Amino acid sequence: MKIIGKIVMAKFLIAVCCLTLAGTAAAQDLPESVYVDISPSFVTNYDEGARLKYLKARVSLKVNAESEMIIFHHLPSIQNALVILFSSQAEENLTSTVGRESLRREALQEVRNIMSTLENAGSEKIEELYFTDFIVQQ
Repeated sequence: MKIIGKIVMAKFLIAVCCLTLAGTAAAQDLPESVYVDISPSFVTNYDEGARLKYLKARVSLKVNAESEMIIFHHLPSIQNALVILFSSQAEENLTSTVGRESLRREALQEVRNIMSTLENAGSEKIEELYFTDFIVQQ
């Protein structure tokens, strides 16, 4: 009888170990972050000069995986804020590397502000913002 009890206990422990390992493997399969492409690309005029100048920018957001659908839900608000931000830029901000990096950081902060306004602790969901395409026509 003691042997049967030990066998049952051993099977139970093996099953628990297998379930624990399977749960860990399943958790490792989920990425912590995902990339959300904002499309279509932004095409806007900028710099209130006599001649029209255009900016085309494609933006991707790096977000927490569990918040991807929330980002898609608020995409119109995010796009609106970025169009306003991009169209208000001076030419110097768009044609230099330092200016583009400053604009990227400003756009990231703008998206975080929108998410914190629309969602409780929403700014934590946005990890990074990237320009995946950036063309300026002067």
